[in-house]
Amino acid sequence: MTVPTAGSSPHGPAHATAPPGWTLEPLRAAERPLLERLGELYIYDYTDFAAWDVGEDGRFETDAWARRLWDRPGRDALLLRVDGQPAGFAIVDNRSPEPGGDGRRYLAEFFVLRRYRRRGLGETMARAIFDRYPGGWHVLQIPENVPAQRFWRRVIGAYTGGRYEEIRNGRGEPIQVFDTSDRAPDPRAATGGGR
Repeated sequence: MTVPTAGSSPHGPAHATAPPGWTLEPLRAAERPLLERLGELYIYDYTDFAAWDVGEDGRFETDAWARRLWDRPGRDALLLRVDGQPAGFAIVDNRSPEPGGDGRRYLAEFFVLRRYRRRGLGETMARAIFDRYPGGWHVLQIPENVPAQRFWRRVIGAYTGGRYEEIRNGRGEPIQVFDTSDRAPDPRAATGGGR
């Protein structure tokens, strides 16, 4: 197997502009406060599509969100860094909560800081996640987030060679359903992203 270099995947080229020097590694316990602060920025971005308010302290009420991250077994938090700087995160649930989710993973959360967007990092990060966890997948977006729907259709379509199905759950949310079991896990994806 060819070991990918920064910004590439054994399943086809990643976005041509993905910068070198990125890593995607499991979150360490000491980085939990960092993820919770990045969660504030994630929720801020999410207010374009959902009604979240800040409390009297000027912060979003993220306690319930953070508890869901830490209290559910079978979830992996991955931290994206670019040149050592925090740049985003992803939360992978080892079992999709959606109908038909048995044997499928679920991309519960996916976030790239605005500074690092439109550089190919989102696609590169998604490919690294799919390489790390071969098998069945559900990737869901809320109906209001049309840019995310376009992103995921493009990325998953390119990654799978167009072999995915899109369904809607009972809430009308689009879900891309695909399987990467035929792909060998990337040994480099198990320890990090592009370095």
